[in-house]
Amino acid sequence: MSRQRRRPQRIYVTDCEGPLSRNDNAQELAAHFIPSGAEFFARLSRYDDFLADVARRPGYNAGDTLRLLAPFLVAFGAGDAAVVEYSAENVLLVPGARALLAELRALLPTFIISTSYTPYIRALCAVTGFPFEDCRCTTLSLDTWRLDAAEAAWLRDWARRVVERPVIDIPGRAVSTDDLSPRDRETVAELDRLFWEEMAGKTSGELLTAVKPVGGHRKLAALQEIVAECRGTGHDVMYVGDSITDAPPLSAVREWGGVSLSFNGNGYALAAAEFAAAGADVAPVLALARAFASGGARAVREAAQRWRSSVAGMVGVVAEDREVLTAASIAARKSVRGERVARLG
Repeated sequence: MSRQRRRPQRIYVTDCEGPLSRNDNAQELAAHFIPSGAEFFARLSRYDDFLADVARRPGYNAGDTLRLLAPFLVAFGAGDAAVVEYSAENVLLVPGARALLAELRALLPTFIISTSYTPYIRALCAVTGFPFEDCRCTTLSLDTWRLDAAEAAWLRDWARRVVERPVIDIPGRAVSTDDLSPRDRETVAELDRLFWEEMAGKTSGELLTAVKPVGGHRKLAALQEIVAECRGTGHDVMYVGDSITDAPPLSAVREWGGVSLSFNGNGYALAAAEFAAAGADVAPVLALARAFASGGARAVREAAQRWRSSVAGMVGVVAEDREVLTAASIAARKSVRGERVARLG
């Protein structure tokens, strides 16, 4: 247990990809190892959004795209060493992120909870000097899994078939498969058959079960464990996130009376958070974190309500200025992370 965890005071917890880095490491791994991998990942990601947010499949969490991807990485020959090497060479930080982590660690206990695979989080820690022991992320070990030639070929063929299907379009008010177009209902049925029927009893199905991404409610569970370890309470927490995987912890922290902040967030994060910030660098997040360290949630609310759009970005209370904050967040998200990543859940 690190020295930070013995200090019962305010706690700063952040997601990684988005708030700290510009990467979507899983998408990048897919693009690197799998033919048409970026398009393949986009289809898995939207299916993930559907299962987590619309179908609400029992036992399924937002961010479980990383479960769905793992068997295909193995089928296309990705191993642990290659994943580590690629991740280490491709860490792209949001401007100011390294300094933000250094300053906040000096002010208060600071943690990272990320859906990202372990090799990427280790690489980010090496780049920033952040202690890996204060991170929670998705354990990935590909070398322990061996697919026979027939199963690997079967998965490679399925990857091609998935790419040939269009990306699922989820209507804003969708609550079931019936709300999808006939074409998208067919896509969902095909993916359901692949992952939950045809993989069953195969090595790929065992791998699918073994990978447990730290997203959605698992992120919330990790946050609750950190709060307990620090002997803190809910109103002593500031949580920063940007996507569907952050919605449960953002919602919980808002209910606890802490600080829930969407930074360059998508619609899922903005719907869950009390506060929103948007910018080309971490300056608005750092300003609010400093306020939190010195005066808690009340100081953050006062700072957000005083804030005006400037070169340092935009900050506000979501309920008071939702449309403006949404537009600013979407624009900054596309600018900082790129169009393709910005479209992912």
